[in-house]
Amino acid sequence: MVELLTKLPRQLITLAREIIKDIAGGEAYLVGGAVRDIIMGRATKDYDIVVRGLPAEALEARLAKLGQVSLVGKTFGVFKWQPDGWTGEAIDVALPRTEHVTSGTGQYRDFAVQSNAELPIEEDLARRDFTVNALAVNLATGGLIDPSGGQVDLKSKTLRTVGEPAVRFSEDLSRTLRGLRFACQLGFELEKQTWAAIQTHAERTATGTAGDGTCLVPREIVAREVLKALIANPPRALELLDESGFLSHLLPEVVAMKNCPQAPEFHSEGDVFKHTKLALEALSGEAWHKFFGDSKPSLNAIAATLLHDIGKPLTIKTPEIHGTNRIRTDGHDAVGAELVPQICERLKLTSYVDLVAGQIETETVRWLVEHHLLLLNDPKVLKPSTIYRYFLKNRKRGLELEQLIFADSWASLPPSKKPTANRLKSLRERLPEITAKLSHGKLKLLLSGTDIMKALKLPPGPKIGELLRALEEAQLDGRVKTRHQALNLLKSQRPS
Repeated sequence: MVELLTKLPRQLITLAREIIKDIAGGEAYLVGGAVRDIIMGRATKDYDIVVRGLPAEALEARLAKLGQVSLVGKTFGVFKWQPDGWTGEAIDVALPRTEHVTSGTGQYRDFAVQSNAELPIEEDLARRDFTVNALAVNLATGGLIDPSGGQVDLKSKTLRTVGEPAVRFSEDLSRTLRGLRFACQLGFELEKQTWAAIQTHAERTATGTAGDGTCLVPREIVAREVLKALIANPPRALELLDESGFLSHLLPEVVAMKNCPQAPEFHSEGDVFKHTKLALEALSGEAWHKFFGDSKPSLNAIAATLLHDIGKPLTIKTPEIHGTNRIRTDGHDAVGAELVPQICERLKLTSYVDLVAGQIETETVRWLVEHHLLLLNDPKVLKPSTIYRYFLKNRKRGLELEQLIFADSWASLPPSKKPTANRLKSLRERLPEITAKLSHGKLKLLLSGTDIMKALKLPPGPKIGELLRALEEAQLDGRVKTRHQALNLLKSQRPS
């Protein structure tokens, strides 16, 4: 497998060989996810190196001569290394390690790590979670070390634990969620016994607590794995979270959408849960790219799409029970929005930051859910000030609202089963006429709050905000174009 070395940065190989130069029995291996990704032809930025034959002190000294180094944790024996001239992310360098469970509760990182410079690389790999991550490449010879059959699983696109799944997950329950995340990121199927063990351990992973009352798996870790899965493949993530049992423990509000009926004249796709899954599917694909190009949905948009209809089970009224003219969920947007902050707090969703998809902003997700029905009103008759306020004043948030509205529209199947996004298209047609009135993306008001208070002899307070919004609307509608016209307008609206 010498050809694997040709797929690595030449500088990385040179640096690794420099670490073990003149060391009898010294070996340097690239390990873990980077090896998996190289074999799969996937881009990778994270490089982990295991070095044999050098005690920790000697290894640290060698690394320090070649760049900046810090010890991540003496317990783990891992160095964070930024070599001189290396422009990539810092490289993790470690001695071979074994892990021994301490309490056996499955608590996150509830194991003792023992570093040993003379430990065979195969024993280091044996402690890892999944076979496709238990691979190593000798950076001197290019030889591939694969003691658990990771290559076979890569070829068959199978995710399988190293060793017995129940044992591996009971060592660290967070591995169950990592398994779901890898299945979404890699497009792999979970091996039968691995999948069964995830289902068995889901409740304990989601709700289990230690003797001191802390979560066995910290909420921040749960959030990280769930959000990474949703970013990678939103509908697949929802499917796996549901079928594994995680969804009922983490997001009962989403489970409640199952069997919640919708008016068939607007939603022939079925119940609210099916609609939500279709909405998540709409966050990629040909129609998405037609509207949004190569851009990916933000985490705010993904979360809002998942949660946009959680108010429907709480507001549903039917002809049979309530005597309505059809199935109705009036006010579900407002009711659902009220639930968002408690969900974000409960699951610590704001704790994870993705370099591309960004970070969950609770208030933004709440706002998106609250306003996802905005384009039920024909954009052709919306006031310019309304379009500006919701889609242009804060362009990032406005684009996220477009993304949510698109997903919701594309998942709302009429009896013809042919979805459209005509309302969003109409909105896009109106944006140029409004942006033409802006300066650097913002509307420059003819009067400031201070100007208004001085001219109208008003104290600071909510009324000033109301007058500023009235001025904003009048400018965008073209009713005022000068300061004099603006003052006359606001004088007519000041309180008596």
